Amino acid sequence: MIVWLNGPFGGGKTTTATQIDVLLPEAVVFDPESMGPPLVPTLSGIEPVSDFQDWRPWRELVVAALTSLDRHTGRTVIAPQTVVVEQYWDEITAGLASAGVPLRAFTLDCTPDEHERRIAGDTVTNSTIEEIKVNDDGVGWRRHRAADYRAALPWLTARTEVIDTTTLRPAEVAKEIATRAALTA
Repeated sequence: MIVWLNGPFGGGKTTTATQIDVLLPEAVVFDPESMGPPLVPTLSGIEPVSDFQDWRPWRELVVAALTSLDRHTGRTVIAPQTVVVEQYWDEITAGLASAGVPLRAFTLDCTPDEHERRIAGDTVTNSTIEEIKVNDDGVGWRRHRAADYRAALPWLTARTEVIDTTTLRPAEVAKEIATRAALTA
């Protein structure tokens, strides 16, 4: 099974995934973001984009990687990745469904003020974001994409299970996800 963690950029998905991994050591964490950097040298000169999610091969590689990990490990795969373009979400979820891979999708929401607090206090940076998107430790990217996340929230609410994480610690969010997804601890 894939447990997808969506939510605002810098909202706590990766931290929560780490807590799920602690709670459920039989789970594995796979960051779909990692499928983007290898595409940059090949595609950036052919099809310039501001986000490698815009490349269809990224979405196809994410489906292929998650399908392979599901089959190879037989474990729950935790995938922390913001997707705010509904068409891209449709492609990914349809690909997983076509491969027969079960998916539980959660959106880890928080208030805009709490999101800003998390961005400002984040000491863990993603070198992919830093190198490819913005050279500012991802802070500008996360703030810039907050409006995209908010615009996507209506369809995310209809298509995923939303958890308000505003007042919850990551360990509490992880426990809530494990309970809802009926994962054993």
